Amino acid sequence: MKTFLLSLMVIGSASFAVNATDLIVENVVVTNLGGTTGGYYLTFTVHWKNAWRNKKNHDAAWIFAKYATQFGSRHANLLTNDWKLLAKHPQNIPDPGVDIVAEGTGLFVYPKIEYRGDVSYRIRVSMDTEKAQRINRSTTRINVHGIEMVYIPEGSFTLGDPDTTALHFNSFYKSNDNGDPDGLMQISSENQEIKLGKEKGDLCFRSNIAIYNGIPEGTVPATFPKGVAPFYIMKYEITQGQYAAFLNGIGKNATYFRANFGGKDYYQGRGSIKLKEGKYIALSPKRPLNFVSWEDGLAYADWVGLRPMTELEFTKACRGPGKPQSHEYPWNTSDKSKIARIVDLDDDIKMINGWTENQLTDNNRAVFGASYYWVMDLAGSVWEKTITIGHPKGRAFRGSHGDGQITSNGDATNEDWPRGNNEEGGYGYRGGGYYEHHKPEGEFNPHSPIAYRRFGSWAGGPRSIAYGFRCVRTATK
Repeated sequence: MKTFLLSLMVIGSASFAVNATDLIVENVVVTNLGGTTGGYYLTFTVHWKNAWRNKKNHDAAWIFAKYATQFGSRHANLLTNDWKLLAKHPQNIPDPGVDIVAEGTGLFVYPKIEYRGDVSYRIRVSMDTEKAQRINRSTTRINVHGIEMVYIPEGSFTLGDPDTTALHFNSFYKSNDNGDPDGLMQISSENQEIKLGKEKGDLCFRSNIAIYNGIPEGTVPATFPKGVAPFYIMKYEITQGQYAAFLNGIGKNATYFRANFGGKDYYQGRGSIKLKEGKYIALSPKRPLNFVSWEDGLAYADWVGLRPMTELEFTKACRGPGKPQSHEYPWNTSDKSKIARIVDLDDDIKMINGWTENQLTDNNRAVFGASYYWVMDLAGSVWEKTITIGHPKGRAFRGSHGDGQITSNGDATNEDWPRGNNEEGGYGYRGGGYYEHHKPEGEFNPHSPIAYRRFGSWAGGPRSIAYGFRCVRTATK
């Protein structure tokens, strides 16, 4: 066998040294097995702070690899039945669970039993022999990336808000014979079809502003991801450092379409990505990515092997299985007074008053703005772009995952993903967004209640100071 060390690029989570999780992938080694079978081992160390597994759910690292080509990079596929734990630190931490997805585009690593604390695992996987043959071991660079995710378990949940005020903000409700509200709607099966309309038992929503209303008649098919089946969601939104790494990993022509920092006020609006000596760098790499269009987000999701999330999955990730509360935020109360996680005047998200993320519990989620499942910043940071059920183009989404490859023009390649930045339909906005310092707070700035979806069916606004993106992936194991 011949072992060679190739270059490393890390995508960490949106983290801060004093208050959030740091995920690092390092010490990457590729081993050429040689002999009659050929093939390659890929070995790496992944470690992150404040990992957890409890009776409710767990966090995980999504790991994927790229190798450089003259056109940017190619995704390194893995064999799904071959991995080995080589070391862990400290020794008393749990062994990892490792799930290599069926397509071979990446793997999830997570604590296998109940645990709370830092973890470090050295893991070896096998690269797909056929695809690995394309690697030129003398010149190719392998970049291994990691993104922190949160596991959302299987289970039903409820749409809507018991406070009728939410109806003025396009909230979902169950219809009576006249199309008027008749309670909330429970989503209990991943395979159920949901009829939209104004007949008794239909799921309904309405807006007095036509541009925001979408097309609220039709059927959400069984194939649409509803959030009942388990899935993984990024713990934080895409960061500016992650997006800079993405820009460095795609072809030159693709960057003309995906570089998102050309506006006059970009750097005054919390943007920090620059092009320096032919490489994209983020001066604030852990800051949430803003000024991201729908097409930018889709391209990133495809490139990392994930997918966009639906607005039903957004609700499930926020609320969990509990009974909806009036004017409920993702931390499952209507009170914002305890929030200690803010966008500070230096433009970074911070925990104030001495709080650190290792102090997060189910009892103090309102301090951290953390959801039922401990997903961060689903309200209070940047708007979450989600696939809507309020338009036929959104309802046609089947939940396909990215394969790691985008077009030469920087576009995602999944046919079921709705396209277009200019009110063509298929996606919308949830969760609220932070715009400017000292801007008066409102129903959508910066925190929006879970059920409020005034813009939930509006596919407009290509890039903005307060627009972000977060990816998900269906859990198959």
